[in-house]
Parts: sequence; C-alpha cells; structure tokens
Amino acid sequence: ELSNYGEYSGNPTRTETREYVKTVLDLMTRGKHPSGKPKILLIGGAIANFTDVAKTFDGIIDAFKEYADKMRQVGVRIYVRRGGPN
Repeated sequence: ELSNYGEYSGNPTRTETREYVKTVLDLMTRGKHPSGKPKILLIGGAIANFTDVAKTFDGIIDAFKEYADKMRQVGVRIYVRRGGPN
C-alpha cells in the first residue's frame, strides 16, 4: 500500500526540509495501521547532483528527533537510499 509520494527537489534548505518532513511525519503518526502492519518511510536522498545531502539529511534528522516517540508508537520503519554525486 502506498499512501503518499512526495518529492522535494531544488536544493532545499535544512529548515525547508525539516518542515516538509514534519508534515509527512504528522500524517504518518496520527494512528497505527488498521491491521497492525508497520508503516514504511522510504527516503531517496541526493538523487539530483545539485542537492546538498548534508543540509537535506540534517533537516530530516531534526524532524525525526521531534517525532521519534510518535514514530515508535505507530511502528514506522525507515529505509534510506542515498545516491548521486553529493
């Protein structure tokens, strides 16, 4: 099941990335999956060669810190695919 796909390109700042991820996490953590399945968050980082991976992942980590407890409560699993030259 895929509930949301989002793409944030254009070399976003740490703050922009954090706010985007917080929106996704807010939606993901509002409740457990009805059948008890884990929720999966796939992160594909640095696909474009102009994206600063450090800024992007710092923003993601900031949001994770804020939502860590909620993510554990609803069973979010995180998978990361990093690529690209940065």
